[in-house]
Amino acid sequence: MELVAAMPLIVLLIAALGTTFAFGVRAYLFLLGDWALQEQVGYAMERMATDLRYAEDVKLDGGRLRILCRAANGPAAWVVYEATRESWPRMMRDSQPLTGQSTLGKIVMRQFASKFVGDRTVLLRLIGENLLTGRTYELETAVTWTGSGS
Repeated sequence: MELVAAMPLIVLLIAALGTTFAFGVRAYLFLLGDWALQEQVGYAMERMATDLRYAEDVKLDGGRLRILCRAANGPAAWVVYEATRESWPRMMRDSQPLTGQSTLGKIVMRQFASKFVGDRTVLLRLIGENLLTGRTYELETAVTWTGSGS
């Protein structure tokens, strides 16, 4: 008789623990997805800033950032950064993805903007979004390039 009375309490306790565990796992996965978003936006921004710091020349045209980069061995070459306009927007460097899909979240780049704020200073702005959590992450920085270009 005691077992019959204790069974519903045990089932209720197991259900409560299972629900708590499931919510904990979900929160952890969302946290990892947001971390992946920050990593991708940060990596793309750092890559652009590094190329800009040592640029010979910089051009802005049609939402694209073109940088004449010094090469380690050989002549300088143009590098093009742009955000794609596909269904899964991402940042590209010379048609190669800098950001993209992640196993930790559904990450898209919502906005990429660059503009001159001085003769040799470019303001960069990049906004990404994790579609699973709806959170956005935005970085903005100004980079002054030191090259000898016009």
